[in-house]
Amino acid sequence: MEKKPGMKKRICFIATGGTIACSDSGNGLMPSLGAEGLAAAVPEAGELCSIDFVQLMQLDSSNLTPAHWQEIAGAVAERHDAYDGFVISHGTDTMAYTAAALYYMLENVKVPVVLTGSQLPMEHPETDAKRNLLTAFHAAASGRAGVFLAFDGHVLF
Repeated sequence: MEKKPGMKKRICFIATGGTIACSDSGNGLMPSLGAEGLAAAVPEAGELCSIDFVQLMQLDSSNLTPAHWQEIAGAVAERHDAYDGFVISHGTDTMAYTAAALYYMLENVKVPVVLTGSQLPMEHPETDAKRNLLTAFHAAASGRAGVFLAFDGHVLF
């Protein structure tokens, strides 16, 4: 699909769980908020780009394994040509490991793939999730190819 000038970038938002998606279950925090619910908390992202949603998994990132990394990489590879960039919400416990694995698994990626998460759940009044997610969408719409982390107002590569 050829882009017309002024068209919004198409971003695929892949949600995997993590603190960013957690709610209090009565027995502690559990990932429960999906990709659409996360994006709804940052309406500015929808003004910046066109967003499609993939709820890939709903896990605490400490439970992710190399098989999950392959699933995430596969989801990006399968959709690579249809999007201008990807945002992947993820838990902070293993986000750096996932980013490193994706860096190698998606070695020739031609669009931005941006992982983000948060220290506090989206629903927490003092959350960092909104800022991190919005930073990730800006980075995904930037056109700079590669695998990145968006956190605390910074994009790391």
